[in-house]
Formats: sequence, C-alpha cells, structure tokens
Amino acid sequence: MADSPDRGELLTALTTEHFTLQGARQQTMSESSSRSALFIGAVSSTLVALGFLAQLTPGDDTFNIFAVTVLPTLYLLGLFTFVRLVECGAEDFRYGLAINRIRGYYKQLAGDEAGLFLLSGHDDGEGVFANASVPANERTQYFTFGSVVAVISSVVGGSAIAIALGAFVDASIGIAAGAGGLAAVVSVVVLLRYAERLLAARTDGVEAMFPSPPPVADRSARR
Repeated sequence: MADSPDRGELLTALTTEHFTLQGARQQTMSESSSRSALFIGAVSSTLVALGFLAQLTPGDDTFNIFAVTVLPTLYLLGLFTFVRLVECGAEDFRYGLAINRIRGYYKQLAGDEAGLFLLSGHDDGEGVFANASVPANERTQYFTFGSVVAVISSVVGGSAIAIALGAFVDASIGIAAGAGGLAAVVSVVVLLRYAERLLAARTDGVEAMFPSPPPVADRSARR
C-alpha cells in the first residue's frame, strides 16, 4: 500500500497544477479571441470587396458570381470557427472545474479563514459560473463568442442563398429574401443546439468533491 503523501509535497503539486490550469485557460481565451477576430476580419473584407464590385459592375453578373462563390466559403469558415470556439469553451469550463476543486481544498485547509478566498471553491457548473459572475442558467451560451460567430455566419449563408435565387433562378426579391432568412434562422438553431449538446457533456465523468449548496428556496422547502 502506498504511503500517505506529504502535505508539503501535495500543496506544491497542487500549486503547480493550479498554475498550469490558469495558463491553459489563458490559451483557450487567446485562441477564441484570435479565431473570432480572424473571422470578423474576413467578413468585413468581403463586404468591402462586394461593395466596390457592386459599384464597378452595376447590373453585371460578375457581382452575383463573386458573391455566390465567396459567401459560401465565408460561411464554411464561420462554421469551422464556431465549432472550435465551442470546443474551447468546453475546455475552459473543464479547466475551471479543476481550478475550483483545488481552491476547494485550499479553503478546506484554511478552516475558519476560508473567507479570505473570494472566489468559489465549488467544483461544479454553478461554482464555475459564480466565479465569472455569470448566471448559471440556460441562456448563458447565447452570450459567447461562438454565438456571435454562429449568427454572423448564418446571415452570410442566408445571403448567399438569397443572391443565388435572385440571380440564377429569377426568384422575386421577396421569395429570395424569405428563403435566405429562413436558411439563416435554421442554421442558427442547428448550430446552437450543437453547442448545447457539446456543453451538456462537459461535466460527464466529473463528480463534484465540493458541490455548491442548494438555493435558499430549495433548502427551505426541504425543512
């Protein structure tokens, strides 16, 4: 049977792990920011190019051909960016759980002085969201980089469909715009549901050692 770990060695290991996790969280945030900036920059550049092209070739098919070539490509770029942003968010959440577990142990060692730790030490979703001052409810995912990219990318894809219908199928502007808008809405819903499924699995296999206490209302009801 292995000997019990030395308290000093354990604290050193936990401190190192805490530092490593903080660095990993910083990397996920940096990657998310850079990928989002790259996509937004690509969208801006494409819109500027389309504006210039519309002025240089009014009434020409050059604009339509360029739009239906570039906009789907931009949609795919947004799709890939969105998927990676969701993955980065899931990774960051797991790191947050691990950091909270270590902090929970620190607070356990602190005893009566645990109040000196301002952030939560609960290694569950509620504890992680509490440390970020984010309400732990179902609307949380709608206020992320990934959601912004999902909306912009879907609008780009819907615009490509509308332009294609109007230019090559001779559909009326109302039908083209309606079809493009419907496609954009469907795309947003599908992408956000994908994010829900992935984020719902972010705590799979992780059993909280320092769970958050139940809400006051729940505790009152149990008495």
